[in-house]
Amino acid sequence: MGRAGKLAVLLLGAAAVFVAGVQVGQRQARPAQREPAVASRQDVPPAARPVAAAPALPARPAAARPPHPFPDVPQSRQGMVGETEPFGGDSPEEAEWLDRHGYPNARQWRRYVTATDLQLEQAAAAGDGVARTLLDARRLRTDPQAETRLLVAGADGNLFALNQLVAFKASRRDQMAEAYALSRVVEMRGDLMQSLSRPVMIFGLSDSERLLAEAEALSLNHQLNELYRQKYGVAPPPVQQRPYQVDEEG
Repeated sequence: MGRAGKLAVLLLGAAAVFVAGVQVGQRQARPAQREPAVASRQDVPPAARPVAAAPALPARPAAARPPHPFPDVPQSRQGMVGETEPFGGDSPEEAEWLDRHGYPNARQWRRYVTATDLQLEQAAAAGDGVARTLLDARRLRTDPQAETRLLVAGADGNLFALNQLVAFKASRRDQMAEAYALSRVVEMRGDLMQSLSRPVMIFGLSDSERLLAEAEALSLNHQLNELYRQKYGVAPPPVQQRPYQVDEEG
């Protein structure tokens, strides 16, 4: 099995265990007596939730959440003016798409990339999905579960989490095929701009390696969809293509 082929194995194994643990915890937390069902945020598929700035961690009761270490940093692009978009949001529609798929806004990006791990932990505990993604990205070299958490977030629609994996693997020659496969998955899941960044970040693959990575991307995308079904009991929502503007010459 090639290195790219190990991604699907990782997702099927570690991510399945991760989700099973979440489900066991939910069952143990339920009262013994039968009560009218009240859907929690974890039980409701993301497609049925209100649009949020980024996919969030499993919700805690508001009273139980610690304070956010950066209360002045907005959690979405809505209402932000005069900021340079770090991920290319050139229209209100594209900005909304970036929020929905977990990409940091300009102020989050500036503040969080220089934050300490402790600050990101506090922000993640307060329900900040962007902080959780950046913290897991930092821990890819030291925490074996960090990759699993990013893949699980990707299954929930967090394409920024998958992009962090792409960047990490593209920095390692022996994982370049995995980076290619993940980049194609991000593209399949709506971010067409991957076709522009991929040749710059990912290079040196032979034709046969690219063909194998393309096949792996199809498999991995399928496994992400299956993971979503396992978590929520329904099919994933339709892919929302990233809105983008074409510069017309002349």
